[in-house]
Amino acid sequence: MRLAALAAFAAFLAATPASAGLIINLTFDGTIATNFGANAVAMENAVTYAAQQYDNLFSDPIHVNINVSSAPGTSILGQSSTFLNSVSYATLRNAVINDAKSSDDATLTGAGGDLPAANPISGATYWVSTAQSKALGITPDNGATDGTVTFGAGFSYTFDPNSRAVAGEFDFIGVAEHELSEVMGRLGISGGTIGSTANSYSLIDLYDYSGSGTRNATGFGGSFSVDNGNTLLKAFNTVSGGDTRDWQSGTNDSYNAFSNSGVKNDISATDIRVMDVLGYDLAVPEPSTTLLVLSTLIVGGGLRKKLARR
Repeated sequence: MRLAALAAFAAFLAATPASAGLIINLTFDGTIATNFGANAVAMENAVTYAAQQYDNLFSDPIHVNINVSSAPGTSILGQSSTFLNSVSYATLRNAVINDAKSSDDATLTGAGGDLPAANPISGATYWVSTAQSKALGITPDNGATDGTVTFGAGFSYTFDPNSRAVAGEFDFIGVAEHELSEVMGRLGISGGTIGSTANSYSLIDLYDYSGSGTRNATGFGGSFSVDNGNTLLKAFNTVSGGDTRDWQSGTNDSYNAFSNSGVKNDISATDIRVMDVLGYDLAVPEPSTTLLVLSTLIVGGGLRKKLARR
């Protein structure tokens, strides 16, 4: 019965139409045919498959418009560039409140959550990706480009969604899942400078804690939490050269900062919770049992070459 339930749930996710909510529009440029050659069609199909996982998972009635490009050689495995808008803390918090649908959303803005009424970082400027801004209802849906994802063509990849852990090959779908999520808003700024604006942060930075009541919004380390650090859900990257809000290495995960070849990197239940609290509304029922099933079933993420960052 358990196997049957898992199979039924997987079928439900696969069958959920993109038109029910979130739609990721992909535009592939001419470098893909040039750099990926005979693998160009397989590569494009794999990115499309990765985008469909997000379409299936989230119900926001918006379009996320992403250009897909490539680079020759092995200088990068995957990278993203994203358009950002600055917002006040009050605007950001109110958007999360108005968009709240899950229990994690409610915890964030409730007593003892990560988003208190007063700005928790003095003098901070906050930024949201244009895709995230639409998901949170800060800006209306539109057809403007939200960002670009670029993939290195010089690695050995497996593009097959049914065979993602192949010795000597990188899980390309995992790489694509990782980069797409960054355009959607899963990126840390962590006190850095955007243009000429110092002391800059993103929403995910406010979810980083090293312990109860101890925020770790600047730099590397800490863990993802929605309840002011009382529950540390997963550790953020601690290795310089990787992204601050990717995961620390350990279990194979689409949002890890680093990976080896030969492994499958899925979107985990915690990854889904991250995207939920960044503004994306779950398309399936929220109960914790559902999230546990998701950890077994959902496909996802990506990473770089052995100890190569995204």
